[in-house]
Amino acid sequence: MRIACYALVEQHAGSVASANYLILEELLRRGHQVDLFAKADFVRRPEGLVRWPNFQYEGVLLERLHALRDRWRPLLRGGLERLVEDWIYQRHVAAIAHRLAEQHRTDPYDVLLFLGVGAQFQVAGLPVVAWLQGPPQTEWQAIHRLRHQLIALSGRGLYWKLWAFYRHRQWIARRQLARCQAIICGSAWSREHVIAFGVPAEQVFALPYPFDLELFRPDPSVPPRHPGRRTLLWLGRIDPRKRLDLMLEAFALLLEKRRDVHLEIIGRFTYAPEYRRLIETFPFPEHLTYAPHIARTQVPDLLRSVDVVVQPSEDENFGSTVAEALCCGKPVVVGPTNGTGEYCGEAAFRFDRYAPEALCAALEAALQTIEANPSGLAERARQMAEQQFDVRHVVDRLEAILTRTVGAQPVRMPVQPTG
Repeated sequence: MRIACYALVEQHAGSVASANYLILEELLRRGHQVDLFAKADFVRRPEGLVRWPNFQYEGVLLERLHALRDRWRPLLRGGLERLVEDWIYQRHVAAIAHRLAEQHRTDPYDVLLFLGVGAQFQVAGLPVVAWLQGPPQTEWQAIHRLRHQLIALSGRGLYWKLWAFYRHRQWIARRQLARCQAIICGSAWSREHVIAFGVPAEQVFALPYPFDLELFRPDPSVPPRHPGRRTLLWLGRIDPRKRLDLMLEAFALLLEKRRDVHLEIIGRFTYAPEYRRLIETFPFPEHLTYAPHIARTQVPDLLRSVDVVVQPSEDENFGSTVAEALCCGKPVVVGPTNGTGEYCGEAAFRFDRYAPEALCAALEAALQTIEANPSGLAERARQMAEQQFDVRHVVDRLEAILTRTVGAQPVRMPVQPTG
């Protein structure tokens, strides 16, 4: 199969970009031709993929536009700067679409595959498959539900800016979805929301992201993060939908019942930095540590050194940290609208409503299970990861979707990498 691809790809970036790298590498291993088109300063040449003879990187960079932006940068402020950046991005998308169409005319592709983004463009006669990061508008729906706290912490002005932004995103999403013959999302929960957005059910598929099962694996030799205490970990960005408020309220309840616990929060505040006040005013600071980031190379050992990974998010398509925790043999606590929970089996402790008491009960259950049978729980977590997140299993299903969409010929024999 000849695949033209537009994707977020970086081997060691984590999250969606790393998953996409694994997907492309597996497609190449199976003999597919993959041409990756990208804005060259956004998705750089992936050296680990270039060694495959059936891979081609097509980077586009309109240097004149960047030079013009830099010349006028002192005059660009706030929303104007964002508009200029968006315009430059759209000019690059148009240039990429033009180059891809030219190559399609001389050596036709079978499919245009978008990974990690919606269908940014289409080429006449070329079927489109897009693997979305999440269903449209669920982020805004969560913001709207949680607006009272958002306004209290960050002001009414931010709320209305987000309203305008997501109204625009809704229009863009409808255009992008209309270009697709097949749409993939990270969970069945997300699939239902894409269908509710108006896409025919037969065009929407749910697939988990793959993960490097060798990089993320159990290692009992890694010492505990906080000796003498059970460590709960929050790893990921912080915005209203992620429910830092719920996490801290539930943890405070847990501390009323046992003091041998510690919460570590690692993640940057995004568009609502005022939420930092929730950490600054936490009543038990000796049981809480916060850091804005951690080096990607340190994440596997971080996961191995904690007891439970907690992700109390609302409307979560797929939480990479949850999946990586399972790979490392760690149990997870997730909420009722977290799609990742579908892949966790008995290694997930799910609370049924977004209330501090419910989350606290799930935390207690996870800790009690660890203390009763730590090796059994770790084994169940790892087994679920191997069943769900092995790139070979994921690409088996991706190939079936591509074949169904484009009527491709049987897969060719694998090509060995060079170098």
